[in-house]
Amino acid sequence: MILNRCALIIVILFFSGCATLPDPPVTPDVYNLPPAESGTLAEVSDKFGEMVAAGQSGFLILEHNDWAMDWRLALIDHATVSIDAQYFIWQADAAGRLLFNRLLKAADRGVRVRLLVDDLVFAAKDRDIAAICRHPNFDIKIFNPGRVRDSTLGGIGEFLLYFRELNRRMHNKLFVVDNRVAIVGGRNIGNEYFGLSKKYNFRDLDVLVMGAVIEELSRAFDVYWNSKLSYPGSAMSSKETDAELQALREAHEELVRNDRDLLVSYPMEPIKWNEKLKKLPSRLMIGEAHFIQDVPIIFQGEQYRLSDMLDHLAEPSEEEIIVVTPYLIPARNFMEELAQRSAAGVKVKILTGSMGANNHTAAHSHYKKYRRRILAAGAELFEFKHDPSPAIRDISDVEPIEANFISLHIKVLVGDRKRCFVGSLNLDPRAIEINTENGLYIESAELCGELAERFYVLMSPENAWRVTVDEENRLRWESASGTVSMQPARSFGQRIADFFFRLLPIESQL
Repeated sequence: MILNRCALIIVILFFSGCATLPDPPVTPDVYNLPPAESGTLAEVSDKFGEMVAAGQSGFLILEHNDWAMDWRLALIDHATVSIDAQYFIWQADAAGRLLFNRLLKAADRGVRVRLLVDDLVFAAKDRDIAAICRHPNFDIKIFNPGRVRDSTLGGIGEFLLYFRELNRRMHNKLFVVDNRVAIVGGRNIGNEYFGLSKKYNFRDLDVLVMGAVIEELSRAFDVYWNSKLSYPGSAMSSKETDAELQALREAHEELVRNDRDLLVSYPMEPIKWNEKLKKLPSRLMIGEAHFIQDVPIIFQGEQYRLSDMLDHLAEPSEEEIIVVTPYLIPARNFMEELAQRSAAGVKVKILTGSMGANNHTAAHSHYKKYRRRILAAGAELFEFKHDPSPAIRDISDVEPIEANFISLHIKVLVGDRKRCFVGSLNLDPRAIEINTENGLYIESAELCGELAERFYVLMSPENAWRVTVDEENRLRWESASGTVSMQPARSFGQRIADFFFRLLPIESQL
C-alpha cells in the first residue's frame, strides 16, 4: 500500500509533464516469410536435408566468442530473404553497432529485417527507432515499453505504479535467417558477449541450428512479434523524416569506423563466407529438437512456464544431470527435486559463478545462503573462477582485448548425455517466475556428450572451485589455486558490496 501511494505521488508530480507513447495503430499481423529458395544458405540447408532423415536437425556449438560473432555476420552477409532477431539486450557499443550496421546493409539489398528488443536496457532513442523504421525493409518492435519516455522520474513513477506489468521482461534470444538457419543460446548483443569488453568477458554458449526445427523457431518468433506487448517502432515518434534516416545512417557509419581498432578481429564490411558455409553440413551434430518458450502475456495470472514444459519433455535422468547456470537462486521445488534425484542415485553436478566471476554481485549475495542446502541434497557444486586457465581465456577474450576477469553466462542442462536444453533460462526467481524465456530441447547423444565433456573442463580445478563442507560444517573452496575457507572474490570492495546486497529484500526479483 505504501509503495503504491509513493508511486502515485511521483506519477502525479511528473506524469503530466512527460511525453508518453501513443496507442499504436491497428495493423494486421506479420508472419515469417517462406524459406529462401536460392542463395548459399538455401544450398547449404538443402544439402544438409539430403544427409539426414525427415524430422532431424543439426547443431554446431558456438563456444568461442569470436565464433559467435563470425557466424552471425556470415548469416547476415548471405541472407537473401529475411532476418528475424529477438534479444533482451542490444547494446550501443562496438559489437552492437557492427551487427546493427550489417543488418542495415542486408535491408539495403532487399532482405526483410525484423528486430524485436526488450525495452528495459535498449539504448536507442525513440525518434531514432522510428527513423530506422522508415526503411522499407527494416522494422523494429520494442517489447513491453514504458509509456513515459522523456523523464527519468516519471518513468520510475510509472514503473512503481504498474510494477507487475512492467516488471515482466523478455529475456528471450533468437536469431533466424532466411528461415533456413538459426542461432539459439545465452548471448545477448554487446561487447562482453563477443570478447570485446575490457571490464569482463563472458564464457558463454550458443548453438547454430539447421533442419526441421527451424519452422518451429520462426513460428515462435511470430508469436512475440504479433503480441500486443510488442510496440511498433514506427509509432514511437511522428517527427522523423527520410532525411533523418539518412543522417542517422551516416552517423552510425562513422561510429562503426571509429570502432575499427577494437574490431580488428572482425570484418568491418560484408564479405563472402562461402567456404565456411559449405563446410557447415558436415560439421553439424545430428538429433531431434523442439523449441519451447514462455507465452508473452500472463493470462488470468496462470500459465505454463518454460520450466514446467521442460519437466514434461525431459525423461527422468538415471545416471547424471549437469546444470550450468550463471545465476543460481533455487525457486519453486528445485531443492526437493534435487534431493529426490540424488536419492535415486543420479549424479547431479552444478556449475555456477563464484563471487569473483559474477557480474551481478547482488545475485551472488542471495545465492550463497543455499550452498550448504545444495550440498546436503547430494549435488556436487562448482563455482567458475574469475581467472580461469589460458585456454578458457582464449575462448572468452578476442584480440586486442584482455578483460579484467571472465564471467560465466552459459545456460544449459544436460541429462544422461542424451538430452539437453540450451537457451536463455537462468535458475533464479526472475527467470522461473517473472521474465519470458526460450530455448531448444535437444535429443542428440553426440551433441550432449560433447557438451558434457566441455563442461567437465569448466569444472576442472584450473577453471572452477569445488565447494565442499568439512567435518565441522565449514565451507571449503578447492581448486588448482589451493584450498580457501573464504569465498573467492575479485576485491575487498566486492566483499563489502556482497555483505550489503545480502541485507536487501530483493531475492524474488533476482
